[in-house]
Amino acid sequence: MRSRRLLAAVIITAASAAFAIAATWTTIASFSGSGAADTATFTTHGGTLRFEFTVQPNSSGPVPLLLKMYPKGAPVDANEKVRIQCIDCSGPQTKDAGKVSAGTYYLHISTSRPWTLKVEESQ
Repeated sequence: MRSRRLLAAVIITAASAAFAIAATWTTIASFSGSGAADTATFTTHGGTLRFEFTVQPNSSGPVPLLLKMYPKGAPVDANEKVRIQCIDCSGPQTKDAGKVSAGTYYLHISTSRPWTLKVEESQ
């Protein structure tokens, strides 16, 4: 009996993992810039967000990037909805932001180098 429960738990866990891997990501915004900037606004539908970005290294090597997400119209302050940082950005990066409420947001980007960024959402 105990082995059947364990087998059932393994099957459920495997099915959950397969579902998570099969998530479909949709690009909802793309941005690029050089140095610190605030992006244009973009709208989410209440799904899970992730950010794919690249920061161009300088002659000394990789550089940091700090990304903060705020609701449209909110000032840049310590109350960001999402904070993503990459201390030593080397090559393309993908960072998960988790579940985000539906709404319109903008990003505050802090870095000293050229960058590109995609905002992707999975429902």
